[in-house]
Amino acid sequence: MLAAHRVPPQLLGLVPTGTTGFGSVIPAAQVFAVNELQPLQTRFQQLNEWVGQEVVTFDDYKVAGLAANGTIATS
Repeated sequence: MLAAHRVPPQLLGLVPTGTTGFGSVIPAAQVFAVNELQPLQTRFQQLNEWVGQEVVTFDDYKVAGLAANGTIATS
């Protein structure tokens, strides 16, 4: 199921069974957004051209807990 949706396991909250782990969540989320979400959003936005008006829009993807400059935000 993971492979079908192409979502990194750490974004789904899965716990690794080995000692290696899945890596950091924030870089995985950023790469997932660039490699998977943005291309899908671009395809969906092509519906706007086909319909002739804006019917599909997306907000910018932001990883919760990150500052605007991409560093981890502190409270």
